[in-house]
This record gives sequence, C-alpha cells and structure tokens, in this order.
Amino acid sequence: MSVVTNQEDSIKVVFVFQKNEETEEVTLNTAQITALLNSKQVWIEKFSANLKIENTVWSYANNHISMQIYLK
Repeated sequence: MSVVTNQEDSIKVVFVFQKNEETEEVTLNTAQITALLNSKQVWIEKFSANLKIENTVWSYANNHISMQIYLK
C-alpha cells in the first residue's frame, strides 16, 4: 500500500482503523500535521468515530515522508 508522500506544504496520511483494517487517506497541511502530532484522539468521518491514536509509523527516503496512523 502506498502510504504517504509529501508534496510541498502537504502530506498524505493514511489512517488505519485496526478493528476492521479499514483505511482513510487524507492530505494534510503543515498546521494540520502539527495538530495531529499533538493529539491523542482523532475524529474520522468515514469511520463515524472519535478514535484513539495507538501508533504512528514514519519513514523518510528519497526526500519523501511516509506516515501511517493506527487507530483503535
């Protein structure tokens, strides 16, 4: 699965709802990424739930940032 790529001031982030392995991909700007990194929970409209952030996986290669957020 292609997780995330950074494009100038935005990053694509994939949220993974571990209960059923459903995913939601969004593009976030710098302010939204900052808010996300300071959060312990996030509301995902597709899942119709306020979910706890359990784990965050980052990678950096070839000037691209990858990010996957696991929710429970």
